[in-house]
Amino acid sequence: MLSLIFIVAFIFCLAVVVASILIAHKSINTYNTAFHKNYFYYLVTFFAFALYGIWGQIIMRVLLNSLEIRGEVVETVANFLPVLGFPFLVISWIMLIKVAFSIVDKPSARQIPLTHMVILILFAISIWGIFSYQDENNLFLGLQLMYAEIGLLAVIDFIYMFMFAGVVYYFLRSQNGPFREIIIRFISLMLAGFVLRVLSLSLIEVSQWVMPLLILVYFVSNFLPILYLSTKSDMIFVPVHVDNPNEERIEQIYNKYKITKREKEIIAQICLGKTNQQIADELFISLQTVKDHTHRIYSKIGVNSRMKLVQLVNG
Repeated sequence: MLSLIFIVAFIFCLAVVVASILIAHKSINTYNTAFHKNYFYYLVTFFAFALYGIWGQIIMRVLLNSLEIRGEVVETVANFLPVLGFPFLVISWIMLIKVAFSIVDKPSARQIPLTHMVILILFAISIWGIFSYQDENNLFLGLQLMYAEIGLLAVIDFIYMFMFAGVVYYFLRSQNGPFREIIIRFISLMLAGFVLRVLSLSLIEVSQWVMPLLILVYFVSNFLPILYLSTKSDMIFVPVHVDNPNEERIEQIYNKYKITKREKEIIAQICLGKTNQQIADELFISLQTVKDHTHRIYSKIGVNSRMKLVQLVNG
């Protein structure tokens, strides 16, 4: 029964990863901003670490135990696996700071690279210290080692989350309107996600029956911000649009793919950089009707995103 629960939890975690990456990638194809690109890379590296460092460790324990390997060897190997995934986590931290500056459309401060270097050197020294220390009974190879890793990750994650939130709040303090409100809610969800990750990892050894749920919480912690932002992006970001429309080329596309009158109207609105909701309001149709027409347009022309349609029109 416990094995089945872990399998179900793994499937749900994988679904969260796929959904997050797809939403983030769709945002790039719709808005094509530096923020959306940086956020996409942040999510990819974060989930790469989560899959490798958490589920990789669990799968390794199962494999080694099935081979009847000695318990201390299993603990040593399993607890060392997350260290091999740390490069993904390090990149995600660096991308997090890039997200902060790009969301407020500001260049990175000159001190940031030096700050990265200092923090990561301290991080590397701490990892070396953790694995160098063992007492005479090798007790540090078990839970103590795992909690030392969790504690170190929590501290470094807190530093980067603090920097991330600080940068955004600093540049948003003089702004008003929906952009400020939406971004502050987004930052709040990011901070809440950090708290959820720390809590889930710190309680992960409470019970094997609770562990799958806590792991799922760890994954969901970074799904909620992207889900929220995807519902609000049309209010604060401008979709990609045609820079230099070529009327002759557009007419050729209409004739070649047998585009209907209504589809022509929607393509024209897309080329102007209108959101789906703005298109619905402009043409006096429902939002779902716009999405249905857009899907048919993509199918006819053979593209799968607004960006590719705009690039086709741009020639």
